[in-house]
Amino acid sequence: MIRTLHIQNLKCFDAISLPLGALTLLTGFNAAGKSTVLQALLLLGQAQRQGGRLPFIPLNGPLAHLGSPGDVLREGGGPELSLGIETLDERVDWVMSVGDRRGGHALPIGRIEWRVGPDTGGASSFPEGLENLLPRDAPAPIQDICRSLGDLVFLSAMRTGATEVFPSPENAEPVWADVGSEGEFAPWWFEKHLDDEVEPERRCAEELAPILRRQFNAWASRLFPRAQANGQRVTGTSLVRLELRNHGSDEWRRPANIGYGLTYAFPILVAGLLARRGQLLIVDSPEAHLHPMGQSLMGHFLAMLARAGVQVIVETHSDHVLNGVRLAVSRGELSPLETAIHFFNYRPRLSSDPAHVVSPQIDSKGNLSEWPSGFFDQAERDLTALAGW
Repeated sequence: MIRTLHIQNLKCFDAISLPLGALTLLTGFNAAGKSTVLQALLLLGQAQRQGGRLPFIPLNGPLAHLGSPGDVLREGGGPELSLGIETLDERVDWVMSVGDRRGGHALPIGRIEWRVGPDTGGASSFPEGLENLLPRDAPAPIQDICRSLGDLVFLSAMRTGATEVFPSPENAEPVWADVGSEGEFAPWWFEKHLDDEVEPERRCAEELAPILRRQFNAWASRLFPRAQANGQRVTGTSLVRLELRNHGSDEWRRPANIGYGLTYAFPILVAGLLARRGQLLIVDSPEAHLHPMGQSLMGHFLAMLARAGVQVIVETHSDHVLNGVRLAVSRGELSPLETAIHFFNYRPRLSSDPAHVVSPQIDSKGNLSEWPSGFFDQAERDLTALAGW
């Protein structure tokens, strides 16, 4: 599991080392750096998916589309940019030197530095013939953690919703549980594994049957009472038809006739129930189109995935998602030590400005150590104004 993400000179960040947990919530103001944190991981995962053998990090691909080097280098920063990941025992950093900020669509890797344990380390300058974004002689533990980046699953805030049929992945061997950044492959995965068993730790308490079909319906019913889903292959094509309904006695309906809440939650539930232990699941705005009750329950679902061994990173503007996670911690369903919460202020311009990133700690009762200004406090501010206080 990735314990720390290191970023230097990327977009709004001068230098930051961000602790990650089994479940990490990225919260805060718009355009304050939350998406940049996700993009750092997506860039590394994208390079792995494109082979991990060339000495550069592509800026544009299936996981991220960021333009040219000039678009990602920090304004006023130097020509070097670095991304690094760290586990309990290993660390690897990719340092990229960019000459022409306007040209090209990739970041050339100038050197790679790694460490295994307290004593063993190495570096490679101007590397060629890489494997898993590393020199071929890099230690096996480093190779393993880097290889896992290519298996991350990312769901963006924009998801495929009101359509009747969905595509299958183009790759002959797609990344496991990769439902696509817009959730477009979720119906294919759902139909393909309808009768496969879900891991015990991810099963909904209200449903005894272990198969995906029943477990999905059970979790979906928490968010949308009595909701159900079904997937069918379209004969003679590689397409899958998704059918939804709000009650077991209702007729199956097209997603467009059900509502965006269920269609937006659908790929999150599918990816979460299928993801392997140790896999990284990144979700932007899991609260999208959900009722506050559903948002809180989605937070609980994500906490359950983290407890079951999936590393989950979430970008959210929902206090209900946060509170769903806090409730899970207070009930002993997720350790507070495995829960990381980060609040992003706007980049400081003056010494008197608040810190760029504030990281409240959560205790075993779900209480937070601090509540910085702007951290899910707008409801209280509005009520205070209405009361004339």
